[in-house]
Amino acid sequence: MDRRDFLSAAAASGLSLHASPGAPFRGFPEEGSPLRVALIGKDGHTNVVLDGMLGVPGARLVALAKGRPEDGIAGIQKHKAFLPDTRIYEDYRRLLDQEKPHLVGICLPYAENAAAAREAAERGIHVLTEKPAATTLAELDHLEAALKKSGTGFSMMLTLRSSPRFQAARQAVRQGWVGEPILISSQKSYKFGRERPWFYKDARIYGGTIPWVGIHAIDFMRYVSGCEFTQVMTLQGNKAHPQWPGCEDFAGLLFRLQNGGTAVCHMDFLRPDSAPTHGDDRLRIAGSEGVLEVLESQEQITLFSSAGRQLPKEMPQAPDLLASFVAFLRGKGAPLVGAEDALRITRICLLARDAAGKGSWVNL
Repeated sequence: MDRRDFLSAAAASGLSLHASPGAPFRGFPEEGSPLRVALIGKDGHTNVVLDGMLGVPGARLVALAKGRPEDGIAGIQKHKAFLPDTRIYEDYRRLLDQEKPHLVGICLPYAENAAAAREAAERGIHVLTEKPAATTLAELDHLEAALKKSGTGFSMMLTLRSSPRFQAARQAVRQGWVGEPILISSQKSYKFGRERPWFYKDARIYGGTIPWVGIHAIDFMRYVSGCEFTQVMTLQGNKAHPQWPGCEDFAGLLFRLQNGGTAVCHMDFLRPDSAPTHGDDRLRIAGSEGVLEVLESQEQITLFSSAGRQLPKEMPQAPDLLASFVAFLRGKGAPLVGAEDALRITRICLLARDAAGKGSWVNL
């Protein structure tokens, strides 16, 4: 398959990875009208909702539900989006019933997000959830069925899609500057820190490092390259943090691409505290006509092109996750992460996690 064939196939197979813009969702407030937003939980990227609201005219945080009665929410209460009349609930179901928000952000302990998203969807409330969308394949199936039945909008916090460097890399691949992607590699490396949330000790609630951390790297390989994965083989374990047995601190994944190429992804919680940044995210795409490299933590992107192509000096800006989702619900564009895409990348990660130790290929 040459470059033109690859680009044509990518376009035909819908590998833009965006939901298509369409008509506004029924009952969703028009621009300028009050937009009732709620937040469930405090674990994960609550800033995606809270910071994002500040850029959406009319958005108001009407309520917050704790994940646990003992949850400390002082940090959220200090945020500019938290208002004097923002109400606090112990039970998110009561919040959904009494406040009837138009949109809810969900940041619970990871295994609990799918149930909350399902409850919101069944009430006709649109959802922006922390990833993964679910921590078991059965839960994912139930959530997908609920979304299809309710017709509500759904998006997920794949925050690295907002990176200017990944946006520039995506544009370069779409323009054919590396030709057909043949070998893709990615990395996620985090500091573990001195403490992690309590549920990192319980694999059933944590859900796995591949769906929690690795999902970013697996997603930006797919998002930037336009390549789909067909099979995976996985190794993972916990070697340096035995006191947190529910959390794998390393994992390595080998993927087969639909076009016959290969992708490799590795992730870890082994980055030392002395490192200059918390994370070290990397992407490399070697194609038939060039090589593209992104070092996100160092804010670097490099292109080596056989045709002498050069990346623009000005990096493109991606829309805010929440703002793009709100615009989509109003029929004014595509979300940065659409429902079908969020469910697909979650399914890939769960299958990859469950493939660990089998020593054989697992179909995706």
